[in-house]
Amino acid sequence: MPNKFFLENYPLYSKANTDWMNSFNNIKLNKLPKPAIHMHCDVCASEQTFNVENDYEESEGNYNIEGKIIRAKYICSSCAKGERLFIVRLFNRIEKTTDSKGGEVEYTYVSMEKIGQYPSWNIQMDSELEKMLGKHSDYYKKGLTCESQSYGIGAYAYFRRITEDIIDELINSIFDLVEGEEKKEEYRTALKKVKETKITEKKIDVVKDLLPVSLQTEGINPLKALHSALSAGLHGKTDEECMEQAEIIRSILVFLVNQTMKTKEEKKKFTSGIKKLLSK
Repeated sequence: MPNKFFLENYPLYSKANTDWMNSFNNIKLNKLPKPAIHMHCDVCASEQTFNVENDYEESEGNYNIEGKIIRAKYICSSCAKGERLFIVRLFNRIEKTTDSKGGEVEYTYVSMEKIGQYPSWNIQMDSELEKMLGKHSDYYKKGLTCESQSYGIGAYAYFRRITEDIIDELINSIFDLVEGEEKKEEYRTALKKVKETKITEKKIDVVKDLLPVSLQTEGINPLKALHSALSAGLHGKTDEECMEQAEIIRSILVFLVNQTMKTKEEKKKFTSGIKKLLSK
């Protein structure tokens, strides 16, 4: 079975590659991994861990993956009543490479496509995120709707529009999280340059290397990733290619908005608490 991220986050008709080699059509379905997933349980009314309860194998001795449909029924580990159902189509993909002698070698790997899911892919917004995005929430919901139907070009366009609309406010908000007077002065100078351009990618390019550590995760600079995704554009790209960029933009937007607001709130509480202690 596909990895947990694919099951939890990919909308219908999205495709993903695996590193399962299938050179001799010798993959047994019942040997495929069955990862636990973490999703909302309607019975528990909260996020819970789900585990697969069924086997994938269909018929003994038939290991040909091409076109194989597998069904995975997940049950909530907390209440044992909540269900999640996924239907995934498997197919082969050919990758060519060059061996040490300069000859061409072909390898066959397994790829997958999500063709069914119940409950359906959630396009509801988190209430806190909706509050933070304000008037831009409608565009976000439309982007999610496009993403749920694998309309990558439409999803990309909506998420890019949101980025263009909120980038100035977001960049200004980040200033309050910059530590040290020297860094703040660098950021102030960068903000002046930001005001000189109307192009979103250029605005991000000016400040991306000044992003505070508190807004980075595992060494990843979200502003740099956002800059790359937006710079890629959508001209001449397929829905599938645009979908990848749309997912990146959405994920970064959610992370940056949430993390910026969360960090500012924590900083505010900390400062307030220290002032109260000192006043005593």
